[in-house]
Amino acid sequence: MASTYSDRLKLELMETGANANTWGNNTNTNLETLDAFSAGYLSKSVAGSANVTLTSNNADPTAESSNKVIEFTGTLTGNIYVFIPAVESNYIFFNNTSGAFSLTVAPTGHAANGVAIVQGSHTVQYCTGDTVVDLFANSLGNLSVKNNVNVVGTVNATSYVGNGAGLTGVDPFTSGTKMVFYQASAPTGWTQDTATALSNTVMSVVTGTGGGTGGTTSYFSSFLATTNKSAPAQPVSGSVSGTVGGTTLSTPQIPSHTHTVVGSIGSGNGSVLKSGSPPEQNLTQISGATGGGGSHSHPFSGSLSSATADVTIPAADVKYANVIIATKD
Repeated sequence: MASTYSDRLKLELMETGANANTWGNNTNTNLETLDAFSAGYLSKSVAGSANVTLTSNNADPTAESSNKVIEFTGTLTGNIYVFIPAVESNYIFFNNTSGAFSLTVAPTGHAANGVAIVQGSHTVQYCTGDTVVDLFANSLGNLSVKNNVNVVGTVNATSYVGNGAGLTGVDPFTSGTKMVFYQASAPTGWTQDTATALSNTVMSVVTGTGGGTGGTTSYFSSFLATTNKSAPAQPVSGSVSGTVGGTTLSTPQIPSHTHTVVGSIGSGNGSVLKSGSPPEQNLTQISGATGGGGSHSHPFSGSLSSATADVTIPAADVKYANVIIATKD
């Protein structure tokens, strides 16, 4: 009976009594195939835009898919797939291509289950038969690296541990973000905003939409210009006009005083006869005192047409800190 072959490594499974006089050669071929699957290296050009299928033959150590490490080379002119046998196996791939296009490794007949390899990177992948799993795509647990780690592509993480002093290319701010910096020039990765509307302005905190500007007079030529000097005292001149309303004094408001009463006693109209007195006689009488000298007020209404005051503006050398606004590149 004829030999059969293993599904994965395509080794020859020799039938008992078969392969007379060739058994040794066939065994050596099997060993060479195992050697290729364990440590073989292949440089495979995949230049262009056409999909590539790695060769796979029974008991063939020279088959492309029999190699452990496979390097893809050439300039891509389109997105391509590289198909490997749809059987259980594992590989180390190196995407050493150029051109702004993707290279995806997938089992033959299962393109939808492929995994793209970033240009310039190495990866370890294993195939389950109909799916390719990338061991460097969310499959590793804790990773400890003694020296440097160079990442080509994107690093996604929910948190970082450490102060990040040695990290580069890690930025929490999206392009276009504006921030205030207390330094002479914009930091690396930022560009200073030199708009005229921002020069010599003060910051205004708003509860509505931010990012706007307003006003026409600069801070230094208005507030600081008037408060950094001492103005001498200036005399005031002016005039006041108005009227004072009339006030009728009551008795308690009039100073205490008396009244002299002059009259006559005798005959005639209205005269008074007094027994023992001459027929007519002049009479002088002092009345009793009245009035209390109380206070009173005068209402006033009017208007001030012009006036100046003795005003001194103290010297006020207001402290300030120069800051800049910069935009994230």
